[in-house]
Amino acid sequence: MGSLKRKIERNKLKRKIKDTKRELKNKVGLFDKIGEECLNCQKPFDKTSKKMALEWTVIVRKEKEQVNLYCPECWENGKKIVEEIKGDLSDH
Repeated sequence: MGSLKRKIERNKLKRKIKDTKRELKNKVGLFDKIGEECLNCQKPFDKTSKKMALEWTVIVRKEKEQVNLYCPECWENGKKIVEEIKGDLSDH
């Protein structure tokens, strides 16, 4: 009975590893879909720049497998606009 239980556990672990590898492969595949410029201002994005990769904002929509890229300035401007809209809505 113990060997059957070990076999079941081993199969569960194999399945989990396989699912994890598939998920990682999908995420890495999305990196190829990152644009070469800011979606808003069209400022160029250098995928080889570590600094840009850390500063720029990437939005991934899994259901559409869509990747949007925003430079820091456009991202901050967008956040300000959203906050203004929230403020206007709470005033009413």
